[in-house]
Amino acid sequence: MQVELAKESGFCFGVRRALQMATETLKNRPAGTVYCLGPLIHNPQEVARLAEAGLKVVETIEQIESGTVVLRSHGVTPEVVEAAGVRGIEVVDATCPLVKRVQELAARLACEGYHVLIVGDGKHPEVQALLGHCPRAEVVSDEADLEDASLRVKVGLVAQTTESPIKLRRIVSAVLHRAAPEVRVFNTICEATIGRREAARELAARADVMIVLGGRNSANTTALAEICRSEGARTLHLETTDEAKAADFAGCRLVGVTAGASTPDWVIRRLVEFVESLPAEPESA
Repeated sequence: MQVELAKESGFCFGVRRALQMATETLKNRPAGTVYCLGPLIHNPQEVARLAEAGLKVVETIEQIESGTVVLRSHGVTPEVVEAAGVRGIEVVDATCPLVKRVQELAARLACEGYHVLIVGDGKHPEVQALLGHCPRAEVVSDEADLEDASLRVKVGLVAQTTESPIKLRRIVSAVLHRAAPEVRVFNTICEATIGRREAARELAARADVMIVLGGRNSANTTALAEICRSEGARTLHLETTDEAKAADFAGCRLVGVTAGASTPDWVIRRLVEFVESLPAEPESA
């Protein structure tokens, strides 16, 4: 049995940067004074590791009396930063630079008179933060959402950084067919997201079983699992190696492994080591 890791998997630049910033902040601030608004990234195991190191997760800025707040990689609304300043709380901004770019583009489009459409999931923290920077924007998750969208004015589109390129193209096409007077599109999908999905698709087309590692609350990890299934591979979405069973790999010649953007290397390494440690099956006579 062969185990093959997808060419692109695991931490993306934005997640790795956020973790490094949080780790450095914990080292350089008094114990018990460092907070994060919501989980820093969408991986329960890494969030638990940071909690053991002293990072306290809270839901609102009002829960912090003093100290330092680390802004999650998905970003926050401007009101949160303003509230932190009023309360005298130090802010360490670990927002992914690519997410910041989307925030800036959306705000600029709005200032230039465009009606902004955000292609993404309205419940995702990245999109919720983006709406704080562009309050009049509308979130479009599929073509049906365009029925209620205001398209009689010039339209500007941006996308959640982990959105599907295929969905973005479909929605842009639908907007163009609605004959808006002017349409301006910024493809703000992260290149790492695209590369990770294509690598998973290629491997899934060859593998007997695909293991997709990552938090079940991670949108990009869930999307990877869906892509692998669409290629016909038997697909298991696991958070940790503890969820894997030897029977999952019975009769497999090639086990493919990929991981979401918030999945740490140590989680991936443990899964690969587990599969490689399984006893070889006897050859049939």
